[in-house]
Amino acid sequence: MRVADILFPEKCIFCGKLLSSDENGYCIGCGHRLSYVTEPVCMRCGKPVADAETEYCSNCEMNIFPALDKGAAVWVYDEVTKLAMADFKYGGCAEDAAVYADEICSARYDFIQKCKPDAIVPVPIHKKRFRFRGYNQAERLAAEMSKRIGIPVLPLIKRTLYTQPLKKLSATERKKSLLSAFEADEKLCREQIPDNVLLVDDIYTTGSTVEVCAKVLKSIGVKSVYAIYICIGKDF
Repeated sequence: MRVADILFPEKCIFCGKLLSSDENGYCIGCGHRLSYVTEPVCMRCGKPVADAETEYCSNCEMNIFPALDKGAAVWVYDEVTKLAMADFKYGGCAEDAAVYADEICSARYDFIQKCKPDAIVPVPIHKKRFRFRGYNQAERLAAEMSKRIGIPVLPLIKRTLYTQPLKKLSATERKKSLLSAFEADEKLCREQIPDNVLLVDDIYTTGSTVEVCAKVLKSIGVKSVYAIYICIGKDF
């Protein structure tokens, strides 16, 4: 056993329990409580919907000219995953990105293969938030995914406008707040514009952030924008 394993034993990312040697990332108990996303889901964003007759979730149904081509997630955003996502985003648990990348690249391997992405693009955060947190959780996730699937990370988008936390806003208010919050990184865009992009974020709720980022990517010449997230809310 390594000294590091004794000094810093691995803990479950969901409940904080010390893990045994045969547990990876989370304990068996929490594993049984996780809700994996299964059909039926929205044909566009991948959000679980009420029944197989429902093609699109309520948000995608209202979006007449969507930029996002298709999305997918691993788990449902619920009471089990909520605290872990908060720790990953705000609690300094950046190293948890490795566990989440394992799950995404395993559970959604077929989706990634079908998308045939040329690049992984993390959803950016404003530099003010970056200074406060010390990292961007989407960037960490994208980097870990890149190690596993061999697709380069290209931070083609940057966040130029600091907005209040979106969780406090309605879906309409989110869209209005985000309209001018993102723009393309001109330097990177001059060097390379990939055809197919895999946009990466931690949580998908109303889809406002992902949709605005997808629009920016399409505006610079990206042909197809797919998205993948750790967790996603339900539409019922």
